[in-house]
Amino acid sequence: MFRCSLVLASVILLLGCGNEPSDPSVAGQPEPEHVASPGAESLIPRAVLFGNPERVGPQLSPDGRTIAYIAPADAVLNLWLMDVTGGSPRQLTFDEDRGVMDFQWAENGRHILYMQDEAGEENTHVYRITVETGEVLDLTPFPGVKAYVSDSNPRFPDMVLLEMNKDNRMFFDVYRCDLNTGELEMAMDNPGTTPEGEMVLGYSADRNLDIRLQLTIHPETGFISVLHRWDKDSEWELLKSFSSEDQWFPERFTEDGAGLFVRSNLESDKAGLFLYDIASGTETLIVSDSSSDIGGVSFDPFTGEPRLAAFYYLRRTLHVLDPSIEPDISFLSELRDGDFATVSRDSADSTWIVAYSTIDNPAVYYVYDRRNIEARELFTAIPALDSYTLRPMEGIEITSRDGLVLPSYATTPDPERFGAGPWPTIMMVHGGPWYRDYYGFDPFSQLFADRGFAVLQVNFRGSTGFGKAFLNAANKEWGAAMQDDITDGVHWAVEQGIADPDRVVILGGSYGGYAALAGAVFTPDIYCAVVDFFGPSNLVTFIETIPPYWKPMLAMMNIRVGDIEDETDRAMLEDRSPLNHVQNITMPIFIAQGANDPRVVQAESDQMVMALRSIDTPVVYVLYTNEGHGFVHEENRLDFAGRVEEFLYLSVPGPGIECELFIPPASAAVELL
Repeated sequence: MFRCSLVLASVILLLGCGNEPSDPSVAGQPEPEHVASPGAESLIPRAVLFGNPERVGPQLSPDGRTIAYIAPADAVLNLWLMDVTGGSPRQLTFDEDRGVMDFQWAENGRHILYMQDEAGEENTHVYRITVETGEVLDLTPFPGVKAYVSDSNPRFPDMVLLEMNKDNRMFFDVYRCDLNTGELEMAMDNPGTTPEGEMVLGYSADRNLDIRLQLTIHPETGFISVLHRWDKDSEWELLKSFSSEDQWFPERFTEDGAGLFVRSNLESDKAGLFLYDIASGTETLIVSDSSSDIGGVSFDPFTGEPRLAAFYYLRRTLHVLDPSIEPDISFLSELRDGDFATVSRDSADSTWIVAYSTIDNPAVYYVYDRRNIEARELFTAIPALDSYTLRPMEGIEITSRDGLVLPSYATTPDPERFGAGPWPTIMMVHGGPWYRDYYGFDPFSQLFADRGFAVLQVNFRGSTGFGKAFLNAANKEWGAAMQDDITDGVHWAVEQGIADPDRVVILGGSYGGYAALAGAVFTPDIYCAVVDFFGPSNLVTFIETIPPYWKPMLAMMNIRVGDIEDETDRAMLEDRSPLNHVQNITMPIFIAQGANDPRVVQAESDQMVMALRSIDTPVVYVLYTNEGHGFVHEENRLDFAGRVEEFLYLSVPGPGIECELFIPPASAAVELL
C-alpha cells in the first residue's frame, strides 16, 4: 500500500481532558456549581463511555498460536499476550505514560512493533519488543523525527521498511530495518524535489520490498504524478498524472510485480478498484459501486488477488470477488448483528479474528476457524456497556439548499424518558474535513442522547467516500457552502420535529472545531452554545503553522482551502476566519486545546480566547498540557467529557436535560486559563 507524507496514518482518538485548577475564576466566569439532575443515578456513566476499553485490537501471531491485544494496566494502555485457546494473559509492555495505541506483529513472530510519541507532538518512534523476553528497542532513536512502519512481507520475516524524516523534516526517506539487530540501511533517499521541480511525496515497494513507485506533486498546479521503475538501476517512468481533484491511488503490486491494483475515479465519479498492467498501460475494472467510493479491499495472502471489497454509504456493503470465501462471508454475516471486518489472520489463512461494530459496542471480537466454519467470541471492547440500553442511530439523507444529498445520522433520546420531542440538539461536526461520519458506536452521541439531547451528524460536502463531485464541491468553501450544509442540517432537524430551534448546540474538533466557531460567528441566531476542541480560528495562521511534513501538500491545500500567497484567496480566508468576527458571538462558548498539537497549534485557541476576552465575552478555556491533536490519557478523556457535559447542562436553557456529577480527576494535566 502507498504510505507517504501525503497520507498520514493517524489513530482517531476519543476526546478528553484533565487536573483540577487551582484558580478556576480565571476561566472568565465563576466556578460553576457541580450539579446532578434528578434521576442521574440511572445515567450511563462517563467512565463507561470514555474510559479505557477492557480489551481491544487483537492481532494473531503469524503461526496463529498467540493473540496480542491492548488492555489497560494502572489506567495506561499496554500490550498483552494470550494463547489463542485461552489461559492466563501476560503483560508485555509496562508503559506508564502515553500507552500503546498502534502495533503489529513482525512477520517472524518473534517481535512486535509499536509506534509512540512523547506527548502528542506526533514525532512517533518505532519500537521493537521481543515477545519471549519483553526486551524493548527503539529502532528510530532520533529526537524530533517522525517515523513509522511502511511495509513488510512474509517473504522477508526479519525485515521491515521504515520511513522517517530524519534528514529533512519535510520529506520521508525509506529504510530497511533488520529486526534482529536493529540496523538501518537506506533504501531510498528522498531528494525532496525531482529534476522537473516536482516535490516527492513518497514511495511504495513491491512484494519483494523493492522500491518501485514514486509519488510527486507539482508545487504550483497541484498535479500529482505516479512514476515507476522496474528495478533500482532503471530510470523513473511516468505511469499517471492527474489533478488533485481526481484519484489514482496504487493499493498494492500484484504478486509477480507486473501489475498494480489501484483505486481510481479518473473515468467516473465514484472510485472503483482496477488492475493496471504496467507494461501495456491497460486498466481493467474489477469492482465499483454507484453509491460510494470503494473502501477496504481484502487480498488473498497467497495469490495476491483481491477477494473482498467494502463500500460504505450509510452502512457497509460487501462485494465478494473470490467465490472461495463465499461460505466464510455467508457464515459471518449470519453470526450476529453489526458490520464486520477481518482485522487479523494467521499466515496459513486458516484462522481469522473478526470484529463486529454495533451501536451498542465499538467492537465485539470473534476467533473464526475457516476449516470448520465455526466461531467463538473472544472478547468485547467495553463489556460494561451490556448493562445499559443505548440509543439507535438512524441513517438519513438531507438535501442541501443547492440540491446535494448529504448522507447523515441522527441519534435521539428515549421518548419515554424525555418526551416525544422536539429535543435540545447537538450538531456534532466531524473533523478532517476530508473524513466522514460512520454508522456505529459513538461515545459522545450516546452520552448526549442519554442526557436528553438529540445528536445530528451531517456528512457535509468535502466528506470522503461519496464521489469526487461531492468532495470537490467543498473546494475553497470553508465557512461558506460547507457551513451551509451544516446549517441546512439544523433546519432539517427543526422541520422534522427533532430539534428545538431555541436549544441547538454546535460541537466539533479539528475541522469540526473550526465549523463550531464558524457557526458561532456566521449564524449566531441558530446556536445557543458552542464547544470547540483544537479548531483553527484563523485560516491564514492555521496554514502558516502546519507541520513541516505537510508543506509538500500545500499545492493541494491551495486548491482545497485557499492560497495564502494569492491576494484574493488570502482576503477570502481572512473573511472566513472566526477570529475576525468574534463580536458576533453572543452565546456561551467552551474551548479545549492540547498544548503539543502539531496540526492546530495552541496559538489558534489562545488567540480566539484573547479576542473574546478583549471584548468581555466570557469563554471557558481548558488546556491539556500533555496532549496533542486528540486525547490519549484516560483521565483527560474523562475530564473533558465531564466538563463538556456540565457546560451544556448549565448553558442550554429549558427542561429535559440530565447530568452526571462532575468531579475533575485529581491527577489530570489540565490548566484552566
